[in-house]
Amino acid sequence: MKEECRQTLEQAYMLLDGEQVADLDRRSIQEHLEACAPCYERYGLEREVKGIIARLQGCTTCPDKLRERIAYLLEFDR
Repeated sequence: MKEECRQTLEQAYMLLDGEQVADLDRRSIQEHLEACAPCYERYGLEREVKGIIARLQGCTTCPDKLRERIAYLLEFDR
């Protein structure tokens, strides 16, 4: 990945996380995403995933058995 793409996506993800980005940087991000299809796809996928997570947050709880299994596997991995 080109350094320009990496930096642009890093700033774009900051926007998705609700962090403040200067207007000039915002325009630069938008211009890059419009011109670079791979970055546009990555950004779109990230935005979609974050949207799904936000919608599901608090809707369902993790079953106790699954929570125990995950905890066991995490402990076992150490």
